[in-house]
Amino acid sequence: MTGGANPFEALIARLAAEPDLGLLAGPGAGVLVWDQAGETLLWTSPAAEGLRGAFTDEAGRVIPGFRAHDRIKALAGGRAPRQGTRQERLRLDPTRPWLPVPTICRLASLENGETVLVIAFTGPVPKASSFPATARRIEPASLEPVTQAEAAPRPEGHTGPIRFIWHTDAETRFTDVSPDLAQAVGAMAGNIVGQTWEEVARSVVEDPGGAVAALFARNETWSGRTVLWNIDNSRLQVPVDWAGMPVFGPGRELIGFRGFGLLRMDAIQEREASDVAADLIAQSLVHGETLPFRPPEEMPAQEPAAEPEPREEESWFSNLRDQVAEALGSTKPEPAQPTRPAEKPAQTSGLSNAERSAFREIARALGARLEEDTPTQVDSREEAAVSETIESAATSEPAPSLPPATLAKSNPVLDRLPIGILVHRGETILFANRFLLDLTGYDDVEQIRSDGDLVHLFRGSPALRGQGDEDSALALTTRGSENIAVTVRSSSAEWDGEPADLMVIRKASSMEAPPPPQDSRVHELEAILDTATDGVIVLNETGRILSLNRSAEALFGYDERAVAGDAITVLLAPESHMVALDYLESLRSPGVRSLLNDGREVLGRERQGGSIPLFMTMGRLGDGPDRRFCAVLRDITAFKKAEGELIGAKHAAEEASAQKSDLLAKISHEIRTPLNAILGFAEVMLEERFGAIGNDRYKEYLRDVHASGSHVISLVNDLLDLAKIEAGRLELSFTSVSLNELVSSCVTLLQPQAARDRIVMRMSFAPKLPPVVADERSMRQIVLNLVSNAIKFTDAGGQVIVSTATTDRGEVAFRVRDTGIGMTPDEVEAALEPFRQLATSRKRGGTGLGLPLTKALVEANRGALQIASQPSEGTLVEVIFPPTRVLAE
Repeated sequence: MTGGANPFEALIARLAAEPDLGLLAGPGAGVLVWDQAGETLLWTSPAAEGLRGAFTDEAGRVIPGFRAHDRIKALAGGRAPRQGTRQERLRLDPTRPWLPVPTICRLASLENGETVLVIAFTGPVPKASSFPATARRIEPASLEPVTQAEAAPRPEGHTGPIRFIWHTDAETRFTDVSPDLAQAVGAMAGNIVGQTWEEVARSVVEDPGGAVAALFARNETWSGRTVLWNIDNSRLQVPVDWAGMPVFGPGRELIGFRGFGLLRMDAIQEREASDVAADLIAQSLVHGETLPFRPPEEMPAQEPAAEPEPREEESWFSNLRDQVAEALGSTKPEPAQPTRPAEKPAQTSGLSNAERSAFREIARALGARLEEDTPTQVDSREEAAVSETIESAATSEPAPSLPPATLAKSNPVLDRLPIGILVHRGETILFANRFLLDLTGYDDVEQIRSDGDLVHLFRGSPALRGQGDEDSALALTTRGSENIAVTVRSSSAEWDGEPADLMVIRKASSMEAPPPPQDSRVHELEAILDTATDGVIVLNETGRILSLNRSAEALFGYDERAVAGDAITVLLAPESHMVALDYLESLRSPGVRSLLNDGREVLGRERQGGSIPLFMTMGRLGDGPDRRFCAVLRDITAFKKAEGELIGAKHAAEEASAQKSDLLAKISHEIRTPLNAILGFAEVMLEERFGAIGNDRYKEYLRDVHASGSHVISLVNDLLDLAKIEAGRLELSFTSVSLNELVSSCVTLLQPQAARDRIVMRMSFAPKLPPVVADERSMRQIVLNLVSNAIKFTDAGGQVIVSTATTDRGEVAFRVRDTGIGMTPDEVEAALEPFRQLATSRKRGGTGLGLPLTKALVEANRGALQIASQPSEGTLVEVIFPPTRVLAE
């Protein structure tokens, strides 16, 4: 179907009306519609039309090697929802096929009832590759010498030097390379974006002596360094003048490298056949693909060139040991059996024709190099075997197997493989390739034998017998007695005409890491982490995710395999990216910032699109170049909800307090005016200014009216003062106050009242009492309230003692002690509440605002009010000013 089919446009228009799929309505929306089997691309939006040729053939069917194929089939088979959307990160970028692209997916039905899978890009639509996706795989080709005219295509009119620009990140992983490189050396050899320099040097580049790798490691600026770049499907190499410089950030931290290369196309040279075979195998291992090439003589005359079905990395590695066993067991080339055009070559041992052909080429290349690799002095048997092998390589006739001693010393093909190859018989190691020797720190096999052979190499691992067809996670012991996590596949092989064992070894990922000798303890700790309610994420030095515990997977909705290798920011909302990265950077720095680890609040991002408030704490796991970091994430949704409720309650209380203050202010204004009139008229009538009052009873009533009005005015003033203090609006003027003088004047004022009630007043003032910082007017009110209360609640014949003192802690105290009726602790608590009068206050009435107002005034002056009382024994009231409110003499 074409891109403008009406049923699909109607479907997209219908889906775009849903809230979750509103992005489909945009003019630049990238949309792919697949059939229910996930095998055919039915329709693309105009913005995504350029991707059609990168994923499918002319009929719309998926081409072999499409990385997102399996996931799209699973989504189309029912993993995608029929209501709402599901967020997926699919490998749909043709230019960077290893990079997942954020999308949303949904199962929907066309008008005819057919179910389809709709995938929409949530970000920019990836650009189509400049070459078809099939060009990323190695096309069938022989290793026969070719001329320069048969080499990879070159830019029209460019026979001289070709310049290209490159950029890498801090780990030397290429992030950008100008297209001139791919045009000059071929699509596969020029497709280095996403690879580190080490991976490039193992596959398509020869770096003599590792000079450029050393410059990268030292962060130096260089120019004029020559490397040799392989050209696709040929024995040709082009010299490249390589120049570069480090790029630093604002804090002088390394953020990457940049530079240029100069391809000297006029100096193209040939390389050895064994190097070609090894490079093709290395490229296949780096890209995770099976070698799809075979010699022309094994291809049927009319058979079209077709790629073998792609294999997943795990299944490829599982079969690799059989392929290497075949390569070791047939160091001579097998005779090519002619096949009729109508026949297809037989499949044996689970290997395709292309795979068997690839390893025959390894054997042929190995045989061609034996003459130069064989020592000059060999016995006649070895010399004969070498001659016989070279002759068989030229004539394609069967030849005897090579002596093991020759192969064990040097194998240029197996030495360039980025995996470990080990051949052993019992506990004796017969051969180890260069990758395994470098991994363990040994120079040759003899050093391993001197340390104890296989027992020393896997001394911390369980028995190696009976591995069968399953990969085993083991610990490989290096020469420095360090353990390295590896994955091992064992198989049988033939060595020197006798049975032997072959082991294919590779470094394990974080998910395959074997347990150390204390495996039960490690399993126990892993189980504890999985049962913890907090999410635990292990990161590497650059903030990329290595592993997640079960709680983290449940928290974000991602499986560990889906996000392993991605930056931690994939799990966080955009506004929290810088918070997390700054936190990680502070832990990486050696300064004080790494010690101030107080955690951060971040906003997590669920797979389904929601957000989660989290509290994140990070820590370092060890030191050194391989150190890791651990992030512990706690869901604080409940805390945030409670915090919101508390803030709402606080705002409501503040609003209620403000409304109360406004009400009191209005009441004060409304009451004061008539009360002042009442008090004024009562005073005029009592003084008989306009004539005598004929009846004495009227005079008594006027005195009661005046007293009641004065009481109401006092009540309103106290209410206003209390409201102002609670609202923080009481205006105080802090000055230096002499407490002895202020208390003395107040006691003198209340002395007549005490005398009328026949109460003895005593004073005890501390000499040289330092002044305090307080508001004099409110302090006077405090003293008057406390002394008058003491007189009020003391019976005739009792005593009231007023004193000042300095405590041992430098505080200044004002005390009022009486021998009155006293109070219980519950009555003291009630007396401090507004409008509460105790049942023991039998002598005179009151408003119940005296003590609460006094306490509020004391606290407004930065002091503390303390009350100690016992029934029938009296009461002690203390006003204490802290040392910060006491002035020095």
